Amino acid sequence: MSKSKCSVGLMSSVVAPAKEPNAVGPKEVELILVKEQNGVQLTSSTLTNPRQSPVEAQDRETWGKKIDFLLSVIGFAVDLANVWRFPYLCYKNGGGAFLVPYLLFMVIAGMPLFYMELALGQFNREGAAGVWKICPILKGVGFTVILISLYVGFFYNVIIAWALHYLFSSFTTELPWIHCNNSWNSPNCSDAHPGDSSGDSSGLNDTFGTTPAAEYFEDAIVTTSINSLTSFSSGFVVFSFLGYMAQKHSVPIGDVAKDGPGLIFIIYPEAIATLPLSSAWAVVFFIMLLTLGIDSAMGGMESVITGLIDEFQLLHRHRELFTLFIVLATFLLSLFCVTNGGIYVFTLLDHFAAGTSILFGVLIEAIGVAWFYGVGQFSDDIQQMTGQRPSLYWRLCWKLVSPCFLLFVVVVSIVTFRPPHYGAYIFPDWANALGWVIATSSMAMVPIYAAYKFCSLRGSFREKLAYAIAPEKDRELVDRGEVRQFTLRHWLKV
Repeated sequence: MSKSKCSVGLMSSVVAPAKEPNAVGPKEVELILVKEQNGVQLTSSTLTNPRQSPVEAQDRETWGKKIDFLLSVIGFAVDLANVWRFPYLCYKNGGGAFLVPYLLFMVIAGMPLFYMELALGQFNREGAAGVWKICPILKGVGFTVILISLYVGFFYNVIIAWALHYLFSSFTTELPWIHCNNSWNSPNCSDAHPGDSSGDSSGLNDTFGTTPAAEYFEDAIVTTSINSLTSFSSGFVVFSFLGYMAQKHSVPIGDVAKDGPGLIFIIYPEAIATLPLSSAWAVVFFIMLLTLGIDSAMGGMESVITGLIDEFQLLHRHRELFTLFIVLATFLLSLFCVTNGGIYVFTLLDHFAAGTSILFGVLIEAIGVAWFYGVGQFSDDIQQMTGQRPSLYWRLCWKLVSPCFLLFVVVVSIVTFRPPHYGAYIFPDWANALGWVIATSSMAMVPIYAAYKFCSLRGSFREKLAYAIAPEKDRELVDRGEVRQFTLRHWLKV
């Protein structure tokens, strides 16, 4: 579905201008995936300092300034979920009381995991899959992230297209969704004239069913804080609108509280239509949606392209053609979401593409780094980069708290699964089965690649296991039979 205080040393290394010498050279950030799920932002991002070859080093772009990197991370982290999902989840789960577990989980899971990923990528200087040279058998986690990003790209671009259509439609003196004189209106359409506050309690369901509108350390803490503040601010704005609409139609606020496209393309446009200078407000609102969507969509597609190009040299030699192929493929597949039944395809993808699967991916990532690679070795890597060793708090979160929390959330998300629905329509069993195929296809990358890696190695079972779980840099030690992963001290060290 996916944040702590990073040291100044790490920050300066990450974003130092390329022309200035430093210990680790020019940097590039590859943002893999940020997804807010159930109120907790979970991320997968990789900072790279590639040293593969002079050709690749020349091809990669670098961050010239600290602010460039920071704004890119923030732009990717703050997405449409902050506007259409967080306020609804907050209302659905107790309102203000929801903020207590939200902030708690952000501190014990969100921030530590974000910090871990920034440091992991910065030290290893690899892409989403390549970074797993620290534990080769778990390289499938990288492909899980890439596949999730691809799935999200199938429907995320549709949201941007809707926002673009609404934006162009707003450049009029009278917004087209405030009346029913359009050729595409159905017989059930009811006008939503500005200032109309008739008290028909049944009018809300009619209107909203068929209105025209319906047809590194400091970086981690700054990014997660801004993301959370954006969610809180969105909540204030959302429920100001929802309270007004509930009062306007004389219905409980629960009848107007929605999430997803119904909120930003039905409720918001009708509420905006009642404001003075409604066209100007509509233009501003849909420009905001465009910027939120484009930032996240570009980051997601770049993660797919760069992650695969880094892994397969044939694609690297034809980057432009491969990029064109990915863009055209996602465009063509996105067309399923704009057919007459496209909203159901959209809802199915939104429900399954990056829900349990992303939580599973981050869980395996946390286990791989903290347990297989080892918190001690990981802390040594950070100290080598920054001169400062992570405190006991971060090490405990990485080792115990965050993995346990993620495991709990994954189990709960499966046990409490509810079939997706769109309005009163409940998806049939075959649609749910298709959705689970989509979700499990990305999660299956982990065991599939693990089996492939293990079977491709030579030697006895013990030798295969040693080479599969030990970092590639420890290959010589493994050859001599010195495998720290086979010692109890490795697993108990914090």
